[in-house]
Amino acid sequence: MRSASVPAAVLLALLLVPVSAGAADSVQWNGFALVRPETPASGVPLDDDSFSAQLQAGIDWRPSPTFGTHLHLLARNESDGSRRGRVGIVEAFLEQNIQTRGGRLHLMEGAFFLPTSRENIDSLWETPYTITSSALNSWLGEELRPVGVDASYAHRLHHAGLLNGTVIGGATLFTGNDTFGALPIDRGWALRDHWALLGEHLPVNATGTLFTSVSAENDDRLGWSARAKWNNDHATLQLTHIDNRSDALRYGELFNWATRYNIVGADYTWHHWTAVGETSWGTTAIQPARGRFSFDLRASYLLLSRQFSDFRASVRADQYESGADHGHAFTAAFFWEPPHGKLRTGLEGITADGEKRAALEFRYRF
Repeated sequence: MRSASVPAAVLLALLLVPVSAGAADSVQWNGFALVRPETPASGVPLDDDSFSAQLQAGIDWRPSPTFGTHLHLLARNESDGSRRGRVGIVEAFLEQNIQTRGGRLHLMEGAFFLPTSRENIDSLWETPYTITSSALNSWLGEELRPVGVDASYAHRLHHAGLLNGTVIGGATLFTGNDTFGALPIDRGWALRDHWALLGEHLPVNATGTLFTSVSAENDDRLGWSARAKWNNDHATLQLTHIDNRSDALRYGELFNWATRYNIVGADYTWHHWTAVGETSWGTTAIQPARGRFSFDLRASYLLLSRQFSDFRASVRADQYESGADHGHAFTAAFFWEPPHGKLRTGLEGITADGEKRAALEFRYRF
């Protein structure tokens, strides 16, 4: 087993070059610090933490409109039983924007979130609607982080009537993510905001004998993803396919899962209302000594949010399946966030599969 996090270290060195070269005027910082007291649940699908604290920072160097770099750092008080899970790198990539006569070509090289989520749309892959992401995006945050190359092309449609807007086609080739699919089967679906760090090993079973990692490359196979997107000023529709092309074999404490997954997402904004929904389905498989076993995976959510002058209120319904197990959750969140302020205060309640949790969050943006 070898790690695919080496490119991240190289990118980190590249990111530090402009600072040392005196190009600090091209460097931008953003991020937040949060504290979150909460009522602990007994376990999955909800967190058993009673207090959470995080510090996240994004560092962007953009010396020109065509070239940039991004580094996403995270520190937290809880590692949730993982190894190397308290402080580290979430994302590190280079990007280029190339204008063409008919549109724009966008390239990324490094470790990044796959641009699929209609929920986690804010900086640093945060959601503006709730404290905790849906089961689908909680899983993607924990177990999917392509380390590779992404290319997308955007073309503006004119004189197309109701279809006026922008169409985008994208594709990704990546290493790592061989264990993608382990968590929903072995641990179960969860609603949380534990974004995996590069090099982190996150436990997938109660005994702590098996782990999952977004950056470990075990079988020397490239995974791939493809997506298509249409959007205008009010609506978005996106389709994504992911195939990690894993060999489904065990490598020490990591068990590869061969996962093929599809995601369809949409959102619509009208005045101060926003509706968001995603549905996803696919299969995952492992091949222990006694043969190959395949499981179905499904997860969907529907979210409705209303923005007021200083407040936001949101509700979300989740449904998820792994093999023969089925579950559902309901979330309600209320935020106080002045338009030009740096402090956000939020209250969230979740009920999921008989478990309940309430969380109060204080977040300071910088």
